[in-house]
Amino acid sequence: MSDSFLNPLLVIGLILVAGYLAGIAANYFRLPRISGYIFTGLLLSPSVTGLLDKVQVEAIFDLTSELALAAIAYSIGGSLLMSQVKKLGKEILWITLTQGLGAMLFASLAMFLAGYFFPILKANGPGLFFSIILIMGTISVATAPAATMAIVHELRAKGPFTTTLLGVVALDDALTIILFSGTLTIVGQVLGIGTGGNLEFLHGIREIAGALIVGALGGIFYTYVVGEKRRSEITLVITLGIIFLVNGVSVHFNFSALLANMMAGFFIANTMKHSDELFHQLDAVEETLYCLFFVLAAAHFDLNVVNTSALLGFLLLSGRFAGKIAGTFLGGFISKTDPKIYKYLGITLLPKAGLSLGLIFLARPFFPAATFDVLLSAMLASTIMNEIISPPLVKWSLVRVGESHPG
Repeated sequence: MSDSFLNPLLVIGLILVAGYLAGIAANYFRLPRISGYIFTGLLLSPSVTGLLDKVQVEAIFDLTSELALAAIAYSIGGSLLMSQVKKLGKEILWITLTQGLGAMLFASLAMFLAGYFFPILKANGPGLFFSIILIMGTISVATAPAATMAIVHELRAKGPFTTTLLGVVALDDALTIILFSGTLTIVGQVLGIGTGGNLEFLHGIREIAGALIVGALGGIFYTYVVGEKRRSEITLVITLGIIFLVNGVSVHFNFSALLANMMAGFFIANTMKHSDELFHQLDAVEETLYCLFFVLAAAHFDLNVVNTSALLGFLLLSGRFAGKIAGTFLGGFISKTDPKIYKYLGITLLPKAGLSLGLIFLARPFFPAATFDVLLSAMLASTIMNEIISPPLVKWSLVRVGESHPG
C-alpha cells in the first residue's frame, strides 16, 4: 500500500474511532481500554490488514509518543504527594531496588539458558555472550509507565497501594538508567571497545541530574505564571506548554525527558494549593494521547517477529516476570509493608515498552549485526506478549486491593 493512500488526518481519525470502539469492547469483556487499543494497532498494522502504512505509522508515532510519554511522566510526578510518600517512603525505596535487581538477575539467568537454544548468542565468544546477558538483564529492569498510568487513570485508583505503585514506577526508570550506564561501562571494558574510564557512568549521572534541574525550573516557572488562577482554559494552555517545553529542553541537552517531566509534576503537586484541580484538567487530553500512543505502538510490531523469536522472547519475558514478583515480595518483607500491597504489587510492575526498546538501540554498537537482529526480535516479541498480558493483570490487582473507583 502506498504511503500516500491515506492522508494523516484520515489516519488519526481512523485510529481514534477504531480505538474508541475497541476500548468499549474491551471494557465489555472486563479488560482495560488499553487492551483494546493494542489489539486495534495489531489489526491495523502493515503485517495484518495493512490499513496503516509503515511510513505513516513511523511519521505519526514519532511526535505522538513524545507527547504521550511527556504527559504521562508529568502525571506520575503529580501523583507523588510528599504527605503520602513520607508514609510509604521506605517501602517505595526498598521495593524499587529489590524488584529492579530481581528482574535483572532472573532475566540474565533466562538469557544464559537461551544460549543453549540459540547458538548465535555464543558464536562470538564468551565475552560477547556475557555482554548480551548483562545488557538484556539490565534492560529488563525498566517498567513502562504508560500502560500503568493509563489504567490508574481509567479506574480513578487512589490509596496506599496506588501511591506505592506510582512511586516505584517513577523511580524505576531512574534506577534503570543508572544500572544501564554502569552496564555499558563494564561491557565496553570486557569487549575492549569502551570509551574508557567512567565516561559512560558519568554520562548517566549527567542525564539524571540535568533532568531533575530542568524539571524543577519548569515547575518553578509554572507556579510563578499560574499563581492562583483557576480558569481551566488558561491553565490547561500553560500546563501543556510547560510539559512540552520541559520535554523539549531535556531532549535538546540529552537529559532524561521522562525524569524531567516527573520532577516538574512532583514540584507543582507539592508546592501549589489545589494542585489536584490543575492535574485533573489533563483528563481532557490524556485519553486521546493514550489511544494514539498504544494503537501506533502496537502497529509498529511485525507479527513475523513472534514466529522467528517467540522462544527467546518468552524466556526473557518469563525471567523478568519472575524477578519482578520475587523482588517485590522481598522488598515488601524487608520494609514491613502491608502484605496486601506487596502480594499484588509485583503483578502491576510487569508492563514494559518504550524505554526497553530505546535502550537496546543504545547498545547496538556493541553487537554484530546478526546478533543484534536476534536480540531486537526477541525484545519486540516479548514486548508484544507483555503488552497483551500485563494490562488485564494491572487492572485485576487494582480492583483486588479495593482502590478502583471508576465511577
